[in-house]
Amino acid sequence: MRLSGLAVLLLALPGVSLAQGSSRSQTWEFSVGGLYQDSESASGNGGSSFEMDSALGLAFNIGYNLTNKFALSADFDFLEPDYTAVLADENDPDNTQTIRHSLSQFNGRFKGTFNILEGPFSPFVEIGAGWTYFDSNVASGPPIVGCWWHPYYGNICSGYYDTISETEMTWGGAVGFRYEFAGGSFVKANYSIYEVDVSGDGADPQLASVRLEYGWRF
Repeated sequence: MRLSGLAVLLLALPGVSLAQGSSRSQTWEFSVGGLYQDSESASGNGGSSFEMDSALGLAFNIGYNLTNKFALSADFDFLEPDYTAVLADENDPDNTQTIRHSLSQFNGRFKGTFNILEGPFSPFVEIGAGWTYFDSNVASGPPIVGCWWHPYYGNICSGYYDTISETEMTWGGAVGFRYEFAGGSFVKANYSIYEVDVSGDGADPQLASVRLEYGWRF
């Protein structure tokens, strides 16, 4: 009697899993978490080089599940890795300047996700493309001063600096897994590699990261 009951339970489990997975179709989801981005280095012409340290960051994602298996989403990441840049004079490669500072980095990406299984646990693969904004936090010139009239304090002037920054296109993909709890909340983790499409003759750097998120479907 116990064996027959166990057999019925085992046969029912795939149906339960599929029923829970089917609720993912045509739903929105939002997740928040953290990421660890690995260090990277790149070299340019004339002896210039750039080394970026590994860093932790904040990660956000919003997406829509078109079906049980396929979803479209957007990632938003914020990081501040330390870096070392060596700038070489193109006319005199021995004349170099070294900058050590913290970089402000923002990643914005659009992704397509394929969940291999329909149940609450599923491995997945992703492909995506977007842009990465890098701000060196180094002034690109003298300060710009602006003044305005305040009704109580009179004439007020303040200055700010323009910084050296770049926005580059990125593309790549990820592999990972997700597990969904009863009620629609879930956890997911992935490992991704995105290539930064920089201009010039140097090699394009790659951004490799591990991402862990907790989210909700609605």
